[in-house]
Amino acid sequence: MFETSNPKHLYYVANKITLFPENEEILIKLYQPLVGGIAIALYQTLINDYNPYGIISDSKGIYSLQEQMDCSLKQMFQSLHKLEAVGLVQTYLSDNVFNNILVFKLLRVPNADKFFATPLLASLLKEKVGVPTFRKLSHAFAKEAKLKEKPIKNARDVSANFFDVFRLPGDEAITPSNDVVEAAKENKVHEVEEAKVNDKDGIDWEWIKEQYAIYQIPASEIDLKKNQIRSLMQTYGLSEKEFVDESLPCLHGSYQLNMRDIGNTLAENFKRLNTRENIQKKMKESHEKALAAIKGMDDNDIKLLKEANENSPAEFLYKLKTQKGGITSAGEKHIIDNLHTQYGLPEDLINILTYTCLTYDTVVSSNLAYKIANDWLQHGVATAVQALQYIKKRRDSFGKRRTSRNYQTKRVEKGTDWSKKKADTSAGMSTEKLKDLFKDLNNK
Repeated sequence: MFETSNPKHLYYVANKITLFPENEEILIKLYQPLVGGIAIALYQTLINDYNPYGIISDSKGIYSLQEQMDCSLKQMFQSLHKLEAVGLVQTYLSDNVFNNILVFKLLRVPNADKFFATPLLASLLKEKVGVPTFRKLSHAFAKEAKLKEKPIKNARDVSANFFDVFRLPGDEAITPSNDVVEAAKENKVHEVEEAKVNDKDGIDWEWIKEQYAIYQIPASEIDLKKNQIRSLMQTYGLSEKEFVDESLPCLHGSYQLNMRDIGNTLAENFKRLNTRENIQKKMKESHEKALAAIKGMDDNDIKLLKEANENSPAEFLYKLKTQKGGITSAGEKHIIDNLHTQYGLPEDLINILTYTCLTYDTVVSSNLAYKIANDWLQHGVATAVQALQYIKKRRDSFGKRRTSRNYQTKRVEKGTDWSKKKADTSAGMSTEKLKDLFKDLNNK
């Protein structure tokens, strides 16, 4: 999966396909609910962008696609990734002397029967449009396909074959001449493939099936629970061998995999086992370059960001709780697993979210985690770098408001300093006059 923030990045379309009316109907009614209107517009735009006589120097920037579709760069790449996932487009990076160019290979829209025969596509369509609409679409396309050809009953093929009608001189029918062979090569055209779901996930499912076969777990059970296995492996950063080893205590003589028990076991028994070393070796160089480009972050922020990218969510949580002298609960791991599997948050963003939760509380609670996640998503925070910048911005803003409140002028009432006051003895009555006054009062 490729994405760039440079709208001037060059691209060209590698092949031409033709959309017939029946293809457009499938594209709009079946594919559009899956990929969205912008993706369909992008697919049709790329079809019309093909230039059979164009050369690499004629390549255009991807900003031209944005202009035609009136969308942002982010929306364009999100739509492209959806087209890649359902198999309508394949994207390549072609390196040349100066830079690399995006090359888009287009694939034909398959017939409706092949679409509905692909479980991933059909299941996703049912989820998007609902069961009643899904059934209605299926019945409509099935009925249309049957009307295209009437069945032939109680008949045999009596068509003439080639050799019944035509004669070739000499051995031409057995061994074609050089002219015929050269003409075949000259007119050989690569047939455009039909779209197929891009379901490659880098997991060696055959190896996993072989390992479970030792414990009498059938291969069909692995196929049935692929999505759950893949989700757990991604959340905990496990290789195929590590996942099988961790799940063995959950096999109790049954011919099925109890995914709930396996998930709970992984959550309870998780330890750092260098599960992500191979990934980190590949990402280390590009990651360090990305860190060097970050502006406005101190060493602590960069260190935190690096750890968030190098550790799986469960691993990162375990480290933080250990540093604080606490323990990691199964409930906390269940929360971060849901954030990844149910809501699709990237792992590095989940790690920064975990760090933020633990700065407010001693545990990662669902209320706080979902509250922070909602706040970030509503403010366009989708990566670990954006999350750190957003946290720092909020922290600086809060500090300024607090400082302004501290320096507000207050009215302070001044008290009287009686130590500086002296009794006034200059004015008043003499002792003799006071005696006379009291005498007068007594007489009265």
